[in-house]
Amino acid sequence: MDILASIPTIIEERKGKIRIYISTLPPIVNDDFLVKLKEAFDVEEACKDKPFDKCFAMLYGGVVISVNSEIQRLEIKGCVKRLEKGYGKEFSVEEFIKNPYDCFSFDNETICISKEKNQDCKVIDNIGLRFIIKDILL
Repeated sequence: MDILASIPTIIEERKGKIRIYISTLPPIVNDDFLVKLKEAFDVEEACKDKPFDKCFAMLYGGVVISVNSEIQRLEIKGCVKRLEKGYGKEFSVEEFIKNPYDCFSFDNETICISKEKNQDCKVIDNIGLRFIIKDILL
């Protein structure tokens, strides 16, 4: 049996105690997380060296917001673009949930999310972990 697996590329941002993980394409096919997962088929074991909220984004895709160990996942259609810090409005969970299609300033940079896809942005991946299992018959 041959197993192909991939996880999304994760953009990680912080705003004070708030962490946000945005799952994007292209998917990653070579990662220590995937190696552990394929060997043991144990998500808990594969995630043990990663923050829970980041692992959640890798498994389920979308946008994951983590505040004081509370996690919220959103599915957003569109793409994300990274800009240097100083643009956009200060990130707030409430504002982001009301309208994610804007530019938000984080501790180290600005993230803009748009419904329009173009070559300057990464498409948001709302799926997360993907498995293809090929059974090879001889």
